Amino acid sequence: MIRMVDRYIGKAAVLGILLVWVSLTLLMMMFSLLGELRDTSANYGTSDVFWFVLQTGPRAAYQIFPVSATLGSLLGIGSLASANELVAFRTAGVSRLRLAAAGMAGALLVTIPVMMMGEWVAPGAEQQARAYRLSQLVGQVVIGGPTGMWMRDGNNIVNIRRPILTADRGGQSISFQKVDIYNFDGFAGLKKITHAESAFFDGDQWTLENVYQADISPSGIAPTYVDRAPWNSGVKPELLESAVTRPSYMSLRVLWDQLEYMQSNGLDDQVYRSAFWEKVFYPFVIIALVLAGMPFVFGSSRHHNLGSRLFIGMTLGGLFMLINGAAQNLAAAYALPIALSTLLPSVLLTVVAVIFLRRSV
Repeated sequence: MIRMVDRYIGKAAVLGILLVWVSLTLLMMMFSLLGELRDTSANYGTSDVFWFVLQTGPRAAYQIFPVSATLGSLLGIGSLASANELVAFRTAGVSRLRLAAAGMAGALLVTIPVMMMGEWVAPGAEQQARAYRLSQLVGQVVIGGPTGMWMRDGNNIVNIRRPILTADRGGQSISFQKVDIYNFDGFAGLKKITHAESAFFDGDQWTLENVYQADISPSGIAPTYVDRAPWNSGVKPELLESAVTRPSYMSLRVLWDQLEYMQSNGLDDQVYRSAFWEKVFYPFVIIALVLAGMPFVFGSSRHHNLGSRLFIGMTLGGLFMLINGAAQNLAAAYALPIALSTLLPSVLLTVVAVIFLRRSV
């Protein structure tokens, strides 16, 4: 009987989560579409906006899933409470903790493919979407991929291998590391190769640092090295920065690679480390939020209507995200372990939820 109850509760949770997840994802995409439509231009038209929003859909679905799991489990299992089915299970001797565990198992069943999408589908789609948007805005070909960003800039083919985000006075700043520029001279072919350790925009023009240049001619290759050199590019920095994939949208593999690079070069890796541990502890956030919503399903909460459950779920998810963000900011301010600050809110919320669930009705 217990296994039948587990499957029944789990099925209700899965159906509720899927319904809410699809609805909220479409809502997020609609808001994104409305925002992008305000930025349309001659090169970036309505069809381009629709394609951009469609490509960013997997990322939106991944981001909204924790809140969807909370709301969906509240609605799915809450519908059983409204029909007094949970009371019947409790009368048969099934504990509230067991019923909550069945709902959590259903949520984790959906979480697994969502995590796979967040690791293998969403990062690539997001990168391609940002590159596509930039290519339409600047009127040049831009390609995003695992080797960074490729774009055509006049007669140059540019590869920015390491766009780096760093924390800067409460915000984030972007620097461009490992820049390769291949200069072509019409039908004459490759004329010059330029490699720079970094590139920055000083307000007037782009400047390359630690530059190695190789001039190619029929007589041979003439290498030169300079500390700094101007980069005559028509790409505006704000457009280039908008095409950079944010750490929270990257896969664990790419984040780990970025962390290794930044550590070996003595760069500030706070933003990437925080995003890395957020993805590692993603399932723990789901567990904590679903369990935290379960006490509101039992007892007097079975008399709550749909609006009450939606309000409870949205409030619970919003408060948790605020507390989680505050914990990470405190860790950054006081040099505390980021992994601990990321996991601690989920652990505390889970412990509190279990305590409430173990109490008698």
